[in-house]
Amino acid sequence: MTKPPFQHSRIVNTYTMEAKNFQLETVKERWPEFKDHILSLYYTDNKFRAICEDYYLCIRHLDKFRREFSEKLQTIEEYEKMRHELEVELQNRIDKEV
Repeated sequence: MTKPPFQHSRIVNTYTMEAKNFQLETVKERWPEFKDHILSLYYTDNKFRAICEDYYLCIRHLDKFRREFSEKLQTIEEYEKMRHELEVELQNRIDKEV
């Protein structure tokens, strides 16, 4: 037996509401002293709601890039350390033969 179509749209609407709640919460966390005003603007001003969505996506991408960069930075630092150790070892060998 298949589910009635309205149940699917209810799931989609719930997901959309949750995503929008994340957007709203992100903005309210940034400016907690204005949370009531933010809430009012969010539900009455389409442009403000769109900016909240852009802000939320920007924050998510920044977090992702920070994680990726920190992982790469650690690898770079490890190779820099290895390079320095190898240079010292090479310099010691060169000096020993001169």
